[in-house]
Amino acid sequence: MASTHYLLANPCAGQNIGYLRLAVVGDSAVGKTLFARQFVETLPEVLSHDWEPLKPRRTNEDDDDAEEDDDDEDDYVQTQELTERFSSTMMEIPWDNMDADDEAPARNLVFLDTPGYGSVIDARTNFALFMNHVSQTFEEKNSKISPFIEVTNNELMRSLVTGVGAHKFIDVCFYLIVHRLKPLDIEYMRIISEKVNVVPVISKIDTQSEQDVQQLKVHVLKTLREQGVSIYTFRIDYDRLIHMAETGQQGGPPFAVSNVPPKPSSEDPLDQIPFTHAMNELPLLRKLVLETQINNVRQFTVKKFINWRSKQIALQQQQMQGQQQQQQQQLHAPMPYFPVLQSLQDLAASAPTIA
Repeated sequence: MASTHYLLANPCAGQNIGYLRLAVVGDSAVGKTLFARQFVETLPEVLSHDWEPLKPRRTNEDDDDAEEDDDDEDDYVQTQELTERFSSTMMEIPWDNMDADDEAPARNLVFLDTPGYGSVIDARTNFALFMNHVSQTFEEKNSKISPFIEVTNNELMRSLVTGVGAHKFIDVCFYLIVHRLKPLDIEYMRIISEKVNVVPVISKIDTQSEQDVQQLKVHVLKTLREQGVSIYTFRIDYDRLIHMAETGQQGGPPFAVSNVPPKPSSEDPLDQIPFTHAMNELPLLRKLVLETQINNVRQFTVKKFINWRSKQIALQQQQMQGQQQQQQQQLHAPMPYFPVLQSLQDLAASAPTIA
């Protein structure tokens, strides 16, 4: 079990975030785990988290093994399975022990780290892991709603759109891409968007020029619009998002995120980057998700569940009607007269003759 690491922060700063579940999805080696860590660990409101601490870099130039150790630390660590990481932005009395007097970290901010779909031969394998997890949260919640009591959509919205942990749905799925948008990315975002708010993110922008990132943003938005993929746009329409991307404005998806901390200034020509990379939009993305748009995010999450539930109810009704029709047909079906008559004739023919 991962240990919990406590941070110094204002204990009242994260109360408004409430319970929220996030996920990061994408190809292998696009920086999903590091993105999740940066999203959480640099959040001032976080009081504690269970991410394993990163090893500090060794800077002793006199140590012959320093360079070798740095290489080992930079080795890519692949996520092999779905992994939930918990962070706390508030303290509360544990709900399973209401007699307790001491508050404990609420573990209210959950980040689901997923294996990249390119780490296996069949990309559908790892993608199915994530979608099965999402579907299971819907099915578990639906099973707790009584089938004998009619519940309106408005009642579901009022009871589920809260920050007190009324469900375990994934509220936001950050879909990471790097240098290009692949056909597989388009189809996966289409499938995910039926049950989760999808926010595309361009990662590793420190390896791309500002112009390249801007062109990629425009390409991603135009392609997703043409393909009919419904991403979470933070209440901005596609035309406006495309205009913002073309003019270099920030504030909407896809967000450009750097996976490395900014390097200190250096006069060494070898340390100079040959291009100007795009602005890191992680602070803006985090502010939109956790502050300004958090209520709207929760509403869209519950709407997706309600739409899924409505389809399930309609499917069940169709199945019940089909079974009833089949029973009615069997009930009113004519008696098989001729086979019965033939059986009686055969029985009479085989009976012994009385002399």
